[in-house]
Amino acid sequence: MDRPLTLTYDELLAETRQALKLLITTSSTPPDSFDRGCRSGVINFWFQLAWKTSPTEEQRREDYRQLCLLAGLEPPADVH
Repeated sequence: MDRPLTLTYDELLAETRQALKLLITTSSTPPDSFDRGCRSGVINFWFQLAWKTSPTEEQRREDYRQLCLLAGLEPPADVH
């Protein structure tokens, strides 16, 4: 079935948060490099999809920062 996927930016962000929460609850404590890599991969995948939507650069950067914090990852220094 080749049907286009239709998600709003907010739906994509909510699904990404849910995926991160699932990874967090099933990861080791403290998270090892595999856990951090999985979380980082989810965030990077979200960012690539979010880039194709219409929210402002500022909004995407802030949401990226919030996802990094949720995942327990340090956001890059250039993200305010």
